[in-house]
Amino acid sequence: MTIPEFVNFRPPTHGRSGTSDAEQLEAHISALRTVDYRCGGGMCREAVMVRIHWGHEILSMSDPVPDRLLSAVADLHNLAGWTCFDSGNIGAADHHFDIALQLAKQGNNEALVANIHYRKGRLRLHHGSPDAALTHFQLGQLAAHRSSSALASSILHANQAWAYAKKGDAEPAVGLLSRAADDLGNADIGEAPDWARFFTEVELTAMVGTIHTELACAVGAHHSRVAIPALTEAIRNYGPDMVRSRSFCLIMLATNHMLAGEVEQGASVGIEAVSAAETLKSVRVKDRIQPLKHQTDKHRDHTDARALSDFISTFITSSTHA
Repeated sequence: MTIPEFVNFRPPTHGRSGTSDAEQLEAHISALRTVDYRCGGGMCREAVMVRIHWGHEILSMSDPVPDRLLSAVADLHNLAGWTCFDSGNIGAADHHFDIALQLAKQGNNEALVANIHYRKGRLRLHHGSPDAALTHFQLGQLAAHRSSSALASSILHANQAWAYAKKGDAEPAVGLLSRAADDLGNADIGEAPDWARFFTEVELTAMVGTIHTELACAVGAHHSRVAIPALTEAIRNYGPDMVRSRSFCLIMLATNHMLAGEVEQGASVGIEAVSAAETLKSVRVKDRIQPLKHQTDKHRDHTDARALSDFISTFITSSTHA
């Protein structure tokens, strides 16, 4: 299905039952979330906002309001918050996440509450507040426990590991990664809700690479020896719908090669990373590529590294990814 087919869905119409309404909204959310993964939040943010109006209109016409419908509208705000985050609209992202939390709690959906806290934590982690991120990840962990969702627990443990890695604290980071792997082994991914379906073995492998990349930057380059094979495996196994995640992994892989002194390999992967990032309407890729720029600039006496640095600079100053 092409991108216009995703974003040009007709808005849902109110049916005779909340279940029918919820099913319509869930189908729209799933399709738009696919666009987000493949093209970035900037490609589908406005389409998500249109559906929020319809979602609340359906809520206002439903009496009583089924939990499933409350959860669907909550997840619509959850996706809206994520697309705003990906587009650089931090205040709007938090606003939508807060509404999502209220609705998910009203709908008695603890697994969704866990996911929203995960996303609120990711917003804070991205913007340099690992302690605030940990608070949300831990609140999400409590909700995951209440929901008995091993998949939600795996997501939260992996992201707590990321926050500790950002702080340069390797021991809890590695320990939490192990717990995330155990949880994922006990999860029924086939029954995963739409908002958690992205977290597969491939995603966990990418998280191993991500966390050891953070540790390589904050603690020591020896962590690149773990990060490089993990990221290489994730890049190889990501499907065509996970373009943004694959792009992030390429950026981190290039960064690790630079840290390891493998400048030619780092430059080659870095060119591929920027080329992939250019296809995305995502402000986050601009932010996430900064460590690669920093490491590449240490090797500006190398022709390939200098070319990559200039390519990154051009990409960062362009507006096509916004």
